[in-house]
Amino acid sequence: MAGVLLATLVATACSIPEKKTLEYTNHGPSADDLFVARSYALNGRKPTFDERRRWENEMEERVYGYLRQHPELEQTARYTDFRSWWQIAPGSTPAEVRLLLDEPQEQTVDPARMAALAERHWPEVESKAKEAWVYDPGWIVYFDDKGVIIMLHRVTTSILGD
Repeated sequence: MAGVLLATLVATACSIPEKKTLEYTNHGPSADDLFVARSYALNGRKPTFDERRRWENEMEERVYGYLRQHPELEQTARYTDFRSWWQIAPGSTPAEVRLLLDEPQEQTVDPARMAALAERHWPEVESKAKEAWVYDPGWIVYFDDKGVIIMLHRVTTSILGD
């Protein structure tokens, strides 16, 4: 009897409708977020301890090397995000985004494509954005001529409000 009840609960939980929502965010994805997501996409699992350690060592070298070449970054509001959290923020340059997140899955300057990516946010994005980069899972990063201006993230939510 308990097994039937458990199976019913699992089936019910799995059938709860979900929707995808595109949200503004003040901070973009971190290098770690994308590293883990790529591991799941490529290997179907989270990274092993050794894989994570090697990746962290490589990232530290890249980040500190960049900071040595660009000491002016230390005077910006996004310095801690870049150095400590390996995370992009408004103002991050294309070079900083590439260093932390690697190449985007998609890059576009086409206004129609950028509008489709921004969905209901396009009226607010349109006058500022010159380019959009897409990163899985569900990140869209918009740039003006200098750096990141807006970040959108597609999240899954239950339509029951949970």
